[in-house]
Amino acid sequence: MTDLSAFRPDPALAPQELRQSPRLKVRGTAWIVLMDYSEARSVSVKNISPDGARLSVGNWMFLPDTFHLLLQTSPAEPNFQIDCAIRWRAGDQVGVEFRHALASHVLDDLVGHRSVV
Repeated sequence: MTDLSAFRPDPALAPQELRQSPRLKVRGTAWIVLMDYSEARSVSVKNISPDGARLSVGNWMFLPDTFHLLLQTSPAEPNFQIDCAIRWRAGDQVGVEFRHALASHVLDDLVGHRSVV
């Protein structure tokens, strides 16, 4: 067995943060709707920024790389639709980039005053 007690990771090899904006923690439900509107499923939003979000999509095996995301800003308002592209996948989680940045008032309505991730 190899002794790793003396191993020191090289900070230069650490993953770089590629997000353009900090993420805000949020626990909410959204809907993924396929681009051809043939299927829709409920997903959990874990965090969000003007440029993207982290979603928990369950066991959706063949989730396409692009789709519509429906977000509800308040119970009295209709869903807000934004087009997304998947940037990474890990287990049941996906990171998405929004095709167009969320307006600040929409983001404020979605998260209120939440902590930055």
